[in-house]
Amino acid sequence: MSQLNAQEVFEKLGAPFSESEIEWRAQQVYEGKNGTPPKALVVPYVQSRAIMNRLDDVVGWHRWENIVEELPGGGIIQGIRIWLSDTRSITKWDGADRTNIEATKGGISSAFKRAAVLLNIGRYLYSENARWVQIAPNKVTQKDEYITDKKRNISGYFTPPSLSGNNNYQGKQQSTEEPKKNQNKTIQEPIEVPAGMIECTFKGLIDRDGSVGKYLEAWFESNGDIACLYAIGATRDQLLSLNLQEGDVVAVASKPDEKGNFIIQTLVKVAA
Repeated sequence: MSQLNAQEVFEKLGAPFSESEIEWRAQQVYEGKNGTPPKALVVPYVQSRAIMNRLDDVVGWHRWENIVEELPGGGIIQGIRIWLSDTRSITKWDGADRTNIEATKGGISSAFKRAAVLLNIGRYLYSENARWVQIAPNKVTQKDEYITDKKRNISGYFTPPSLSGNNNYQGKQQSTEEPKKNQNKTIQEPIEVPAGMIECTFKGLIDRDGSVGKYLEAWFESNGDIACLYAIGATRDQLLSLNLQEGDVVAVASKPDEKGNFIIQTLVKVAA
C-alpha cells in the first residue's frame, strides 16, 4: 500500500461539495400569521452517501473504514479510520444520541457525519448562517425540497437557498502568524465556562411580544446543532445588555418549561 500525505488528504477531503450534494435541514418551523405563508429556519448539510463518495474518491474505498460502538446510555460513538500506509492510520471519533425515527440507524448516521467533520469533510458549511425560507404547498422549482412538521401540522416545499460564498474555504491550515497591523491589538482572555453551563456560539436573536410581555428568541450553535432558547424578564434585559455579535462565544444554562421550550436561566459571554 502506497504512502499517503496526511496534509494532502486533509485538503482534498475538505473541498466544497457541489450544489446537488448539499441538502438543507429545518431547525425550526413557524406557522404563518395574518395570511402569510409558514416559514422554516434551515441549515446546510451533506448526506452520509456524499461523505462516503468523498472518502472513496480521495483515499480509495479500501483505505477507510468506520467503527461503531454503543455508549452505556444508549448513544452511538463512531470512528472513521483512514489508512495512510500499511502501518499508519488516522481515526477521528464523534458520537450522537439515537434519533426518534429509526433510532439505531439515525444515531449511526448522525455520528458518522460528525466524525466526518473532524476529518474536514463539509466543515466549511459550519460557517454558514441558518436561513429563513418560505414553505409553499407545491413545488416552485425542480430542486425544491419537501418539509413536514407534524406537531404544527405544516407540510410543503421550500426552495433551497444558495450558500453565502463567505466561508472562504481554505484547504490548507491557516498560518498562526498574526498580521502586523494586529500585533498591538489587545487580546481578550477567554473566561472559563462555569460548571453546569454549555459553551455555544451566538447566532442572532428576535425581539417578540407575547402573553407574558416582551421576550427574546435567541439562536445558538453547539457541536453543529442550532437551537432556539427563550429569554424572559430580567434574563431578556441581561442578554440585550451584552450587545452580542454573531460569532461571540457564550456559556448558557437553561431549562424546559411545561411546553418544552428551553428558557435561559443565566448567560455569560466567554469570548468575542
